[in-house]
Amino acid sequence: MYYFVTSSKDASIYLQQPTQNTGLDEVLEVSKVYYGSLKDTARSLVKFDIGGLSSSIDNGSVTMSSAELILKECESNEIPLDYTIEIYPVSESWDMGLGTRFDDITTDGVTWNYRASGSKWLVGSASLESTGSYNGNGGMWFTASAASQSFSYESSDLNVDVLSAIDSWVSGSLPNNGFIVKHTKTFEDDTNDYGQLKFFSKETHTIHQPKIRVGWDDSEFNTGSLSAVTLTDDIKINTKRLKKSYKVGSTPKIEVHGRELYPSRTFSNTFAYNDVNYLPTSSYYQISDLNSNDIIIPFGDYSKISCNASGNYFKLNLLNFEINRDYKVEFKIERSGTVEYFDDDITFEVVK
Repeated sequence: MYYFVTSSKDASIYLQQPTQNTGLDEVLEVSKVYYGSLKDTARSLVKFDIGGLSSSIDNGSVTMSSAELILKECESNEIPLDYTIEIYPVSESWDMGLGTRFDDITTDGVTWNYRASGSKWLVGSASLESTGSYNGNGGMWFTASAASQSFSYESSDLNVDVLSAIDSWVSGSLPNNGFIVKHTKTFEDDTNDYGQLKFFSKETHTIHQPKIRVGWDDSEFNTGSLSAVTLTDDIKINTKRLKKSYKVGSTPKIEVHGRELYPSRTFSNTFAYNDVNYLPTSSYYQISDLNSNDIIIPFGDYSKISCNASGNYFKLNLLNFEINRDYKVEFKIERSGTVEYFDDDITFEVVK
């Protein structure tokens, strides 16, 4: 199962606009560009309120096995073919502010020089192996619980493992001041131009605001007296009693029905198409946005299809799903050494 947390605040900070706040910009930027001989560097900060996640872990409804920071690329200009983005837990609190980079000139909120109006970033080292840059400007962060993602000839969507940092926030061993997202020190310090990498921010009018995706294996597999689907014949997979819509924040249980595509004729007064057979243990579901095709829940260890004595099923946690959106359900089955995918246009809507 997956549990989503959306960002509570974010902003970009710029070396050459050291007192300009960008808290209401619709994009987050990570860049290193030259204007003639003038170097400009941009970093982004993003914070997530994990109070609900912590409570869910405490009451046992969430078991955190993975945690990914997801930032969706919206624009890239002259970026290199190979590069690495680093993510660090921020060591000081900061204010998002109400500025935009060019249209609303304001110094209130986080900037390159200030973490909040009138409060500079700490100069020098702090506790828990903190480090800074530019003599205390450009943010402060913990070197512990760092994460990174390297890119080579591929999309610049950020999808990086930040489990260590989230664990530290939940346990209280590090304060939750969010993340700082930046180029490597080598890239920032050399004399090359690496272009502009931009992601959708919290203020976007799209579905692509920053997210944390927490995953864990909630599956069970107890077949009772059910029979397995055949390993050789063609099969069909559909859902039973799937509603047209579900409320955001609900946790529906979706029944999955697998059967032979063409059941054998038998001398029986039962309808073979209604027979309940269980799918292999290596069966998975995927949820994607119907219109954008963005994968919300991918096939994998945390999207296994469960089974009990009544049949197969899976559960969804629709907290922080985008409302008034249609979602598509697909299936993946591994059997007899082959992998099969099933897409029968099964959809549902998430509503308020």
